[in-house]
Amino acid sequence: MEPTAWFSLQQINLTTLDQLEISYLAEFIRTQGSNTTRNATNCKPASRILPLSNLSSLIIEPTPYENLTVGIDPVNLDVGIIELVDMAKGLFPFPLNNSGVGDVTTWWTNATINDNAATKDFLSAVVNMCGGGYCKSGYINVGNQDIVGIGMILAIVMLLFLTLAFCSLSFGPVIPIVARPSKKKRFSFRAACIGTVDELFSAVFVFALALIVSTFVFRYKTDSRFDALMANALSQLCATTVVMLAASYWAHNRERPHATGSVAVIAILTIAMFATHATVANMHASAAELACGIGSGRISTIRGDPFDMKKFHFVPVGFGAFCLALFGSVFHHPWVHRHRPTKEKGSFILWRVLWKIAQSLPSVAGLIGLVVYAAYFLNTWQMMKQTYGATFSKNVKNWGFGQYLAIFTWLPPVLSFMHIFFGGMEMSLEKKLPQGWRVIRESRDDEEGGGEKSGSPRVVADSANEREMRSLLGKGHTKKNKSTSTPPQTTYYQFPSNVDQQPESHGVPTRQTGYPDQAYSPDHIQGYQIPGFPSPSVYPPTPREAPGFFQRR
Repeated sequence: MEPTAWFSLQQINLTTLDQLEISYLAEFIRTQGSNTTRNATNCKPASRILPLSNLSSLIIEPTPYENLTVGIDPVNLDVGIIELVDMAKGLFPFPLNNSGVGDVTTWWTNATINDNAATKDFLSAVVNMCGGGYCKSGYINVGNQDIVGIGMILAIVMLLFLTLAFCSLSFGPVIPIVARPSKKKRFSFRAACIGTVDELFSAVFVFALALIVSTFVFRYKTDSRFDALMANALSQLCATTVVMLAASYWAHNRERPHATGSVAVIAILTIAMFATHATVANMHASAAELACGIGSGRISTIRGDPFDMKKFHFVPVGFGAFCLALFGSVFHHPWVHRHRPTKEKGSFILWRVLWKIAQSLPSVAGLIGLVVYAAYFLNTWQMMKQTYGATFSKNVKNWGFGQYLAIFTWLPPVLSFMHIFFGGMEMSLEKKLPQGWRVIRESRDDEEGGGEKSGSPRVVADSANEREMRSLLGKGHTKKNKSTSTPPQTTYYQFPSNVDQQPESHGVPTRQTGYPDQAYSPDHIQGYQIPGFPSPSVYPPTPREAPGFFQRR
């Protein structure tokens, strides 16, 4: 009769080590261990013979009976002498636990060669019943800290908060209200959002691009199925925020090629990521993930339903919301917006309503996508915490460089928003002006933030720039200044110049160093033309009515 408990091993009259069969130890581990706690008293010394730094070398496979089997030939398992002696001292019965190094080594060699199947069974028993011993050893990690760490979660929460705040700028019915001119100079949420959306969009694009590329690399380099699942969720969540912020950017900013190209790149990568998602859903769990789970249903949990995100339709639903948000953002693009149906063009009211609905898709469908992907991530995160316990939690609490970098990514847009919110709109207005122009305030605002703009925008050769500056200055919406505390405020636009100035002719363009003296002529760029050379054509002629100085842009 084979012994099944510790006292049975003690009662057997074992005088030499060769009398101790390894099958006794396997049965003892199964009796003393627990598939729920996986932290039996003698599991720690038994786990010493496992290759903790490379648990996958054991070729661990699950069985239909919710147990793990070890597929490696024990002869090929490279066990150190120190590990064997430590196992013998903690696991063998007295007095065999005091055996010498040579005796223990000989015993292990005979067991692996003469009783190969029983040795495999012993290793399987240790893997199944002693998870607490080796999973807390420090060699095994479940959950990449740069994906599941608390710092990364905080960065994603900050991203969601900023996206929800700024995506309201692209909601169809809100756009005319947001674009309406206002006299308010400070403490304007609308003005601060418009002035910061450009910087925030660039930050989100870089963050999402880095995360998506890392997800593709991480997907095929890692042996952790769950890390790949959560990285996939974070990447698609960030891709949705890019589309939502692009709609807000286009709704209140002039057309810029880099924004269109950025959205196109993110869209292509997101489609590719969705098309290859099956490779992640069908990925085999790593040996550490298989061995370190706790609870009676850990194997079925790891292999199938709860971790199979395809069953819950998280990914297809989230990708559908992303596509709707992408489709709606196109209607905010300046080129498309110029062809929108309006009452002045005699368009049917139905087309105008459909246009407003399409413009609302980035904020509505995008919000649905964010909720789906957030649930996708949190569901997987919570299941890993329940399945792996402290083995997973220790990585969640660790802070890596990537987590600090993720959080600091959002500081510049937040600081820029606060600067515009508390300081005024001038910085935002300067960002929206064409290249080569500056905003110069001639007087301070009064205590109430008043002081209307007076004067008219300078006429330039480019009609698009002219229209833009007229709209920025609110021409057609200005009223007579009724303030008596300060004189009217005038905003001038001029080129910053380093042209040599003569004291007796302040403000008149003269010669520039390195060129021959010529009389000023508004038909040429710098007021001269070198004999024998054609007139310069890189820059347009200086407007005749331009005040101030003029130089190359």
